[in-house]
Amino acid sequence: MNYGKHYYQDYFDTLKLNAQGELIDIDQFEGGKGLTEKRPMTTKDNALDRLWPREAEADSAPYYSFSLQTTYPGLLCGIGYHHEVNKPKDEEAVPFFQLGMYFDYSSGLPVIPGSSVKGALRAAVNEWEFLADEAITVLIKEHKPSLLEELKDSEKLKKAFIDEVFKGLEYQKEEENAKEKRFSIYERDIFFDAIPVKAKRNLLGEDYITHHPSVFTDPNPVRFLRVEPEVTYRFRFLLYDGGLFPAELKKQIFRKIILELGLGAKTNVGYGRFREEDSAATPDAPRPTHP
Repeated sequence: MNYGKHYYQDYFDTLKLNAQGELIDIDQFEGGKGLTEKRPMTTKDNALDRLWPREAEADSAPYYSFSLQTTYPGLLCGIGYHHEVNKPKDEEAVPFFQLGMYFDYSSGLPVIPGSSVKGALRAAVNEWEFLADEAITVLIKEHKPSLLEELKDSEKLKKAFIDEVFKGLEYQKEEENAKEKRFSIYERDIFFDAIPVKAKRNLLGEDYITHHPSVFTDPNPVRFLRVEPEVTYRFRFLLYDGGLFPAELKKQIFRKIILELGLGAKTNVGYGRFREEDSAATPDAPRPTHP
């Protein structure tokens, strides 16, 4: 099933609108039931995951990935997309989905765009001072302890990480006072869309936010679509060892940030949080090579 097509096209095909786009008939409206029907998902069902290389030699291109699982209440991504219906003011309450969701165009799966993953990771380092966390210091000591000697100041460490990972700039000591150097486009880190690869119960579900014009009267429930808890997402990257920061260290920092801060909308009320997969979950994808 292409969830994106169902949500943004088939869903509205069951509504009758006038020339002004106002709702005039809901007799055939099915309410989006097909989206939230129980439909467990396995890696065999996922065309996007099958495109990710698996068989490999040790010296192949540096593909890295890890898998994390959504927690209650789920994940919201793309709620700013338009998905409302212009219904008359005297229309009785109808359970429309009123917030958008981001779907991959080809597969229809609710992916997390690579640009969103990259932006959230950069914000964690730049605004939340995540590299100053003690757990990150432990990771750096484990993978490249010389970094802490070379970049003793936390601001220098942060700038070097942002420049290399997010801007594609090579590290240069201050005394060099040289023109900035960029990595080749073939050596810059790449952030792919995070894709759902497995769902224990169901991939999508529904939820409500209820706001009130006044404190105790006129509740206005807003129905919206969400990714359900216990959905496994695979986060995928192309990471290189050419700079100060080893690829494996970058991967572990990314994992730590996502587990700590989450992704998507409404993380302050619990959405977008992840945990490590349980013991029955699919292990991380191996690094691939090509024949």
